[in-house]
Amino acid sequence: MVKLYLVRGPIIAAAGLVIVVIGAGLFDTSYQSVESLLGEKTDIFSGTQILPNQFVNSTIKSGQLHEHNVILVHVTPSSGSVKLEGSDPNGMTFEKDSTNGFLYHIIERSNDGGSYYIKIANTGNQPVVVDSIIAEDPFLSKNCNASDGIKCNIVQVSMGMVAIGIVAFIAGVAIGMYYFRKERNLQKK
Repeated sequence: MVKLYLVRGPIIAAAGLVIVVIGAGLFDTSYQSVESLLGEKTDIFSGTQILPNQFVNSTIKSGQLHEHNVILVHVTPSSGSVKLEGSDPNGMTFEKDSTNGFLYHIIERSNDGGSYYIKIANTGNQPVVVDSIIAEDPFLSKNCNASDGIKCNIVQVSMGMVAIGIVAFIAGVAIGMYYFRKERNLQKK
């Protein structure tokens, strides 16, 4: 029969991994949950069809942006695959692939001015329709209203879950190793 104290560490480590996965999933969907709370929104693309292996692009002037911004892209059908690519006025590039018909990317406004170049490419094998906006990031700008409830705290909650999960995982591994060594030393005697 397995001694109960020997499985305690692996159980704690497994629970920690589950918490990390849930927290990461919450973080990844955080911008979908606050989209209705976004203030001033600017359309980048609205109902734009992109054929397979084609792309659309746009330019956004730095003066049109808030200090902290988020680009949101919705893809129809949600099974379609698109890639968001872009560059900021300093030449830094970014890219992100869609997941389940949605993607987001956070950008900071350049104080030096200039333009941001945005490109959305259809990486799938079927035509897609994209709707894309840019708006002030509600988390980084701290413009969420307390009356909006948990939606405004979802990033902090998800980051907290990831941190707690990592600590639980490490603690579980340490506990498991301690009791494993202790049991092995008892068997040697």
